[in-house]
Amino acid sequence: MEKKTTNRWVLLLFAMICMLIMGVCYTYSLFNPYVQEHFGVDQATATLPYTIFIAVFVLGNYLGGVSTTKNGLKKTLLIGYTLMVLGWLITTFLPQNMFWGMIVTFGGLFGIGDGMVYNVVVALTPRWFPDRKGLASGLTLAALGLSATIFSPMVSGWLKSFGFRTFMIVAFIYVGVAIIGLLTLKNPPEGYMVQPVAGGGPTNAVAPQKQYEVKEAVKTKEFWIVALLYFCLCPAYLLMSAIFVSYGKSKGLDPAMATLGVSIASLCQVGGRLVLPTISDKIGRKSAFAVSFLVTAAGIALLTTATGALYVACFALLSLSYGGGNACFGPIAADIWGTKNLGTILSLTMIGFGVGSIASTILNKILGPSTAFIVAGAIAVIGVVLVFMLPGKNKKKA
Repeated sequence: MEKKTTNRWVLLLFAMICMLIMGVCYTYSLFNPYVQEHFGVDQATATLPYTIFIAVFVLGNYLGGVSTTKNGLKKTLLIGYTLMVLGWLITTFLPQNMFWGMIVTFGGLFGIGDGMVYNVVVALTPRWFPDRKGLASGLTLAALGLSATIFSPMVSGWLKSFGFRTFMIVAFIYVGVAIIGLLTLKNPPEGYMVQPVAGGGPTNAVAPQKQYEVKEAVKTKEFWIVALLYFCLCPAYLLMSAIFVSYGKSKGLDPAMATLGVSIASLCQVGGRLVLPTISDKIGRKSAFAVSFLVTAAGIALLTTATGALYVACFALLSLSYGGGNACFGPIAADIWGTKNLGTILSLTMIGFGVGSIASTILNKILGPSTAFIVAGAIAVIGVVLVFMLPGKNKKKA
């Protein structure tokens, strides 16, 4: 029994490594000037493949959950990693007059593949940690959040040395992470549950729970509440992250403070992904979610008058709450519907994430930043109300 307990921590470590390396794609802003130069397009156009990637990523999540159910974990990982590698590798060889091809390769192939692998890893760790779902999910997603911070200097150096061909370097990096994932990641044994601790001390055994089928889950009111929570979490942070520098000019933000603010926000998002789901194991999922949405609302309230350093602090608060809230979805979904079909069910609730992402752009375009932030804050308050519509006590389920 001790061997199983030890192995699950080793597996968690490898899952974190996979997530860490997968996050190289979040350094895309560094690639943007080289995409502009290679294809002869402007900055906004060069961002389009990344925008498509984010949208297609949601679809990849769903396909990953369906594929895991039908084909198993290993085959799904193989398909996902293959699409990821092809997405970056083919991009390297696109002619200069075929920018549209990058929308297909990077946005489409890589987006689907990355979503599939992400779904497998996010759904896997709670299966191994039924007693510490929050901790397992938090560590896994914190590694993903930390990725851009670690790889940005490396990618910057590669781009200076190799230019557009850096896409090929990243493709081979994903070959490496594919090997790691395929060799180390696996599902727990059928009927797996944590055993009582040795020595006669307090038990941490976790009893089996009902494992919902996908058709059952979508018929529950909790499914739609979780999807709406995904929607409510997105607008404030995504709006801020998109216009932090440009909107910050009217808030007294200088270039040095802008750079520092981005770094601080990145670290806060990592901290949120680790801390909030971990403490949710103690204070309950509903309380953790409520904290996330209340911090978002507080950040928006401060933003209405914030300038300079306080403006940066608002971005840090929104990053903290967004990262922490995102990392809580896996544990709460596992609590409600079990882990058997967690990947597919969670991917379907991410419809809310997709709609929320689009909403942040629409709000800014129609209302302007100041009014859009107020609306985003109101949406966060609605999130607090939705949290307490979830069933059960304000305490995690065993």
